Amino acid sequence: MWFEVKKQSQTIQNRMMKLYRVFEYAPPLLLNKDSEILENDDPFYTEMIGEKIDPHEAQMKVGSPMECFLQNAPAFCAPTLEDETISVCDLDYLKKYQVQEGTPHRYGGIAYIQGGEIIEVSGLKKGDKDFDLRVNIFLNSFAVHLVDVRHAVMGHLALYQKYLMRLTTNKSDEYKKRWEENKSAALLLKVMTPRRTSAVNYRIQLLIGPGNSLVGRATSFTNDALTLLNIDQYDKFFAMPPNKIINDVGSCGSKEWNSACQHAWEAAQKVVNTICKDLKDIDDTSLRDLAMLLWTGTFYHGFIGDFQLDNVNKGNLPFLLTGKEHKQTKAYGTLSTTIGVSTMTRTMDMATVGNYFYTEEDRNAWEEYRQALTAAAKETGIKGFTYEGPVYNAIDF
Repeated sequence: MWFEVKKQSQTIQNRMMKLYRVFEYAPPLLLNKDSEILENDDPFYTEMIGEKIDPHEAQMKVGSPMECFLQNAPAFCAPTLEDETISVCDLDYLKKYQVQEGTPHRYGGIAYIQGGEIIEVSGLKKGDKDFDLRVNIFLNSFAVHLVDVRHAVMGHLALYQKYLMRLTTNKSDEYKKRWEENKSAALLLKVMTPRRTSAVNYRIQLLIGPGNSLVGRATSFTNDALTLLNIDQYDKFFAMPPNKIINDVGSCGSKEWNSACQHAWEAAQKVVNTICKDLKDIDDTSLRDLAMLLWTGTFYHGFIGDFQLDNVNKGNLPFLLTGKEHKQTKAYGTLSTTIGVSTMTRTMDMATVGNYFYTEEDRNAWEEYRQALTAAAKETGIKGFTYEGPVYNAIDF
């Protein structure tokens, strides 16, 4: 694999091999004009979700891919230097990756937003010939950018898995002893680095890997192109130190989004330094790395993961590159909801964790961090985005 995980049990490896063979030889996704169209409230979605735990109110609820992009725009569109009333989202980096034979377009596009609407895409203004075509290509590209690049590759692998491995592998007995002697610190490390995280990220190749993975089947990339995209983006973000990551994520959006990213990062460092105060001399990076896990698992994954779940299920983040307005057929809905449902296992949340820290000071620091997350969500100005409900501390689903 092009990313690092801990060794998995032979049972998990065998299951992965069997599923991989199923995906590799399964027929392609077929759409036709006679396909049944799903409405947002279709009971089909409830049936697909089944007994999985839905994060409910912690999701964006919109009616179209355009609404999805515009509501998410504060996190993905930065104000231009020339005119701060106009913001831009540049996804042209996706153009270099090949698409399947017969696909007449490539992913990519640069969109300019003003007054709550797209006013220009890749040189075409509203009313120009092919403007709608370019908009639809851009919206498909945005889905790839958010779900594959920024969620799966960056959030899960280049950030969370990286710091989990750094904190839990190739450590001396003395290092382990120091953590074990500090009960609240040991608890924080344990809940931020659960065994399941590595297992989930091992299985992520079935979601975004080659061989007709779930996302691979939903996009128009060739298997090789999807793999190359993932490797390129993984290498890019893996190489960045924490402060550069925070600046990169923040600078891609509005000033309010950037400020929220910075404030959440400051709060994550503060709570880690409080709970782990007796370990400040352990080395130069462990507490910073743990704070990065906390920022990624709570603030970032809460937004890029849970908050986007309904959009993935309902096709408001449509991957397939058609150049046409997306239609949520039952065929595509089956695939998109399968992608969403595969991320819906839920584990311990922050409120539960907070009850088990060993001192009142540590419990208060944790509660203060929870309040900082709520304030950061409000600061973004993104409609419906909140941390007032359940917030999950680790990326292990």
